[in-house]
Amino acid sequence: MVIMKQDINRSHRLLKKQIGSLNRHIPRQRKSLSNLLKEDRPHVVGFDGSRHRFKKSELKLVASLLSNAEQDVLKLPIYIEMDTMASGARIAGRLETKILCRVLEMEECPRDEIFIYRYDMKLIRQKLPTVTQYMFLVR
Repeated sequence: MVIMKQDINRSHRLLKKQIGSLNRHIPRQRKSLSNLLKEDRPHVVGFDGSRHRFKKSELKLVASLLSNAEQDVLKLPIYIEMDTMASGARIAGRLETKILCRVLEMEECPRDEIFIYRYDMKLIRQKLPTVTQYMFLVR
């Protein structure tokens, strides 16, 4: 059987479209931790119009790990990037990695990104289910 280049391109476009539909929950705009702590019902609005609510207890836990200045900078939710080309997931950003390294009780923490696997993802989602969100990537 011969696979044509146009079939591969068509399949890749279809896969991208399907992955895009998985990401409809991603917020139009993320909010800083400090602003979310001030809200009565902290939330962000997804591209699909749905509301993603944050638990105050999780926001307070994250705030306890950061300085006031860092709370102004950190944008939530924290994305757990799932890539079609990788077996694990990536978390990017200095503050994001700082928080997740502490939650995972890692002794050494990379500065700007960490790669995690199924067990660590499970722990993160148990401890911070509303502060983190999956984001699906395709290359």
